[in-house]
Amino acid sequence: MANLARRQLCCPFFSGINSSILPHSTPSPSSTTISNTPPPAHHNNLITTRDMTILSKESKAEFKNQNYSSRMAKKGQPVSPHVTIYSFPVCALSSITTRVTGCALSFGSAGLGLVEIVGGNGAALQLMSNIGSSELLGVAAVAKLGVAFPFVYHYLGGLRHLVWDNSPDMLTNVGVEKASYILVGTSVLVSGVAAVL
Repeated sequence: MANLARRQLCCPFFSGINSSILPHSTPSPSSTTISNTPPPAHHNNLITTRDMTILSKESKAEFKNQNYSSRMAKKGQPVSPHVTIYSFPVCALSSITTRVTGCALSFGSAGLGLVEIVGGNGAALQLMSNIGSSELLGVAAVAKLGVAFPFVYHYLGGLRHLVWDNSPDMLTNVGVEKASYILVGTSVLVSGVAAVL
């Protein structure tokens, strides 16, 4: 019986076999009938049918005007949590920070290059000297930290990924979490020392 049900699901030819006359026995050629009508739904729910939903032009236009959240609210179904309320694990945050610091370094380098192009030879060096010798409280330290942290973090994050690429057995949940904390702590320490020098 189970073999017949499997055949009915897989092959259209067997879907016409009326298995209701054979409750628990294997089908024999003499007791098997073939019909052109679809078989009835079986008591074990192996074969089921669904009604098709047809949208009118008006309901199709209305459906397109609704966004996902309003459609789910109308149905009373909850919407999946948004990224703003999701609690990221530390390894995800450290990975995102690696990419953010890479972008910061790229934009910073492009900005210095633009200053050099617009201001002429030595303009970027003069700008950095002016910021470093600023008499405003903490401006020089914040500027140094703004350069040191992205550089140190991105560099150490790249080394971490290089080690992981060559030693994939280190990629365990505990190991990745521990490496993320070490990366953040080391980067803050080294860049903090660089900022006060």
